Amino acid sequence: MFQKAVYDLIDREFNGRSWNGPSLMATLEKLDASTAASQATWEGYSAWEIAIHCACCKFIILDDLGITMPEWPYGREHLFGQPEDSSEATWQRDKQLFTLVHERCMQAIKALSPEQLAAEMPSWKAPWVEIITWLTTHDAFHGAQIRSMGLAQLKDKKHD
Repeated sequence: MFQKAVYDLIDREFNGRSWNGPSLMATLEKLDASTAASQATWEGYSAWEIAIHCACCKFIILDDLGITMPEWPYGREHLFGQPEDSSEATWQRDKQLFTLVHERCMQAIKALSPEQLAAEMPSWKAPWVEIITWLTTHDAFHGAQIRSMGLAQLKDKKHD
């Protein structure tokens, strides 16, 4: 029961009814490609870079679990990659890729046995259970970060 609650929370923070304001994907859906790619923000990161970071972390998890994914266009070494092509078509493609990576990550972590949950994740040298616990906050944190960047398209009604 506890594990199901944790997995549900991770899903809601990514693309559901979050406890922490709009979910990550609900936040990204408010942005067009030009705004998502803009680095004219408080921290100098673009929303797109942050979204790539969130997906890249899940991609690393999948890679460590041996799950084959479509080619990741940003490389594992660039946790905050900026797209070379910031067209609307690429933005739509990447949002679909973020969703695919999230869905595959959720399938993979839900399939872990208690023994596997206690084992160490190779890339980050922490037990899988700690990595999964961290995922409950990761998308929520970065969704809030994006909403606090000063982007004009996010300066509207705060809650539905």
